[in-house]
Amino acid sequence: MSRIILDFPTPAIYSHPVRLRIDDINYGQHLGHDTLVSLLHDARCGWLAKHGLTELSVDGESLGWVVAELVVNYRAEAFYADELQVELAIGEIGSKGAEIFHRVVRKDGVEIAIAKVGIVFFDYVARKAAATPKNFIKLARRL
Repeated sequence: MSRIILDFPTPAIYSHPVRLRIDDINYGQHLGHDTLVSLLHDARCGWLAKHGLTELSVDGESLGWVVAELVVNYRAEAFYADELQVELAIGEIGSKGAEIFHRVVRKDGVEIAIAKVGIVFFDYVARKAAATPKNFIKLARRL
């Protein structure tokens, strides 16, 4: 299987602080991959909340998004009590979806992981994919 190598697009438009709890650590004594997915999700929700939005209402009404894909490149380990920043940047924006990139960086500057989440905009009333909302494009370009 060929490896997918991710590059984080700059600049980051949001940064979400996290301190790792004991529950975030797996039997290998480092950050568990299941927890990393939750940390990425929390950062996306934090970015939206900063703008008064949610994943169920990206347009302020019934248009939200669903996650269609996730790719993670692990670069280093993270351990109990590490202080991390989960940065967020927007990649390509399509007619019905977008790429949201995350970079997880430890307080000492060590890059822990880079991830790409592919989202599809979704009308939760009609229960179908929808066009990319204009306000998302504005938010994506805001620093």
